[in-house]
Amino acid sequence: MVKIICEGSSDKNKIAELLGYLEINYREDNFIIMGNKNNIFQIGNNKYKTLKELMKAEKIEKIFFIVDADYKKDNNKYGGYENTQNELRKLINNLKIENKSDFFISCNPTTKDGYLESLLLSTVDENLKKCYDEFLNCIEFEEKNKHKYMIEQLHKLTSPQKPYNFSNDNFNELKEKLIKLFK
Repeated sequence: MVKIICEGSSDKNKIAELLGYLEINYREDNFIIMGNKNNIFQIGNNKYKTLKELMKAEKIEKIFFIVDADYKKDNNKYGGYENTQNELRKLINNLKIENKSDFFISCNPTTKDGYLESLLLSTVDENLKKCYDEFLNCIEFEEKNKHKYMIEQLHKLTSPQKPYNFSNDNFNELKEKLIKLFK
């Protein structure tokens, strides 16, 4: 069995959508939802204790972390691509799962910051993204925690038949890692 560790149920749903696109059969119990990014880096988390027990019993073959880069300005320890990468490597080393694990840091591939939504929206036409930003500016929407959600909802409303372009090169690394994970 493989386990995909992600931050929240929204991330899990988007990953499941990509797995469907790749025609990869998965089960709900392939996912471990940690609740938030800080929980991922808490080595004493009970979910890791259970994971280690399952590994010891040889019931887990591979573990794959999908974690948002976020922004360094918002969190000096876990924010930003480089900090996230360093913390994931430390976590994997401390859990002693180097030989069974891999990770993907979700972000805008150009800026190397952001979230899974940033990766998804990096495939959207620039003019359309500009419209979304102008709309949010027009309504003076500034709530940081809901900004990514609002952009995503705007995109779903304007492009319901094809919300994300999973064939875009920006998804190649993640697609390759997911295919390898389920081999």
